[in-house]
Amino acid sequence: MKGVIKGITIAAVLASAIVASAQTKFPLRVDIDVSTKRSRKSIGAGADGEAKVEQVQVKVKIRKSSGQPWEEPITAELYVIGKQVHTGYYGIIDVKKGSGTFDKAKDNAFEYTSPMYPIGKTSGNINVGGSYETYLVVVTDHTGKIVDTRCGRSIREEGIKFIRELGPQTLFDRDGNVIGQLENPGEAFKKAIPAATDPGNDY
Repeated sequence: MKGVIKGITIAAVLASAIVASAQTKFPLRVDIDVSTKRSRKSIGAGADGEAKVEQVQVKVKIRKSSGQPWEEPITAELYVIGKQVHTGYYGIIDVKKGSGTFDKAKDNAFEYTSPMYPIGKTSGNINVGGSYETYLVVVTDHTGKIVDTRCGRSIREEGIKFIRELGPQTLFDRDGNVIGQLENPGEAFKKAIPAATDPGNDY
């Protein structure tokens, strides 16, 4: 009888070890869904051109797509990316992070929404400001390891690395190559220059 119990105990221990090993072999997999809410309006025109503002809000939803349980929290880093009118280069409008856990009661998903960003730009004799271009989402686990990324534009792995390191100071080209740092992060995207709507002098 003791031999039978011992054999059952050993089998149970081995089974637990196999299950634990199986769980470590299958990494966390997620689905990343990103949606944007946008609107545009003119804020005036003057002798030197026209000024417009674009309102942009980005929503991120992360869902666990792998079958095994995952109880540790994960973090989603959202990089809202704009394009500068006067340089043609891209910069980070803002960085918004959200953390959560996967709960069956919540469909194994969590989501968060960025603030509404007013992005101004001008046209005419004065071309400054910017416009919303795309996004980058980086999902990491509780250890900081990258689980997955998603971007509306192709950005190379090295580019993603620099964007995460430099944050709002990042300035890069359309291929995701970092070309420098912004001296005043976000300033080019916050509002249109009032000079564009100056009515000028009547003579």
